[in-house]
Amino acid sequence: MAQPTAAYINKSSWMSEVIGIETLKLTDIIWPGAHNCGMDKKARYFGPIVGNWTTCQNDSFAFQLAQGVRAFDIRIGYELRAEGERFYFHHNGGRSGRLLDELLEAVLAFITENPGEFLMLDFHQLGDGKHPFPYQTFSDLMADRLGPHAIAHSLADLSVGELKRTRTRSRVMLAASGSLDLDRTLFWPRISHKWKDSTFTSPQDLYLHIARTLDKEPVSSTFPWSLSATCYSLLGPADIKHYLDIWFHPSVPWISRCSIINSDFVDESTIVEHCAMANAIKAAAITP
Repeated sequence: MAQPTAAYINKSSWMSEVIGIETLKLTDIIWPGAHNCGMDKKARYFGPIVGNWTTCQNDSFAFQLAQGVRAFDIRIGYELRAEGERFYFHHNGGRSGRLLDELLEAVLAFITENPGEFLMLDFHQLGDGKHPFPYQTFSDLMADRLGPHAIAHSLADLSVGELKRTRTRSRVMLAASGSLDLDRTLFWPRISHKWKDSTFTSPQDLYLHIARTLDKEPVSSTFPWSLSATCYSLLGPADIKHYLDIWFHPSVPWISRCSIINSDFVDESTIVEHCAMANAIKAAAITP
């Protein structure tokens, strides 16, 4: 039987290091995710006041990838400017200055350098308030930039090992919904997010929310879903890394029931290491 990976991992290539992961399907994997990935402290528009409420990560997309993030919670809007059109990241009406092109460039560079890693781009929100969103333009852009690397939903039954052998360039899952203009051969359906529906959430509230959510969700799923492990106070995202380190330790049953674990400031906790170990344990359990 395959043995779980060691506690120390290289975060930039942890999927390649997890023993037995080739036996898992993408829908079996426990994914460390970045909540509102385009809202970070190194972005152009970060400020000490509004930024505290809208900022959810510490650094750029390339940094998040190197820190082990493999699922990206994405909220983008669209605008046409004198210098051309662009897709920008936003959170509750606030913009970070990050653009979709920055993410695509980081993703392409990363999967070229790390062909054993798989990514999930969860376009959870396409649009910004009442501003119109050009779904066809967006779909065409994604097909042009990531089409050769996209994993079609029709391949969901293939294991990681089978994907590596038969789809040597396909490393990115794209999920989105909202319009018939989106290419269904390219995009997976919208990923369901399970989050505490309140403006302010304490660690105790979050604990109860996670417990209730995992009690309802099946142990295995044929489609990825996202658990939002975040807390907010009057000052913005709360520092709960200590709680995450305890709640999602591989010795605790919670993590084995998860699909995507979305958290703020991912690099500050051990959630990536815990996901890697949990995936190794999961793979060992099904390996003869």
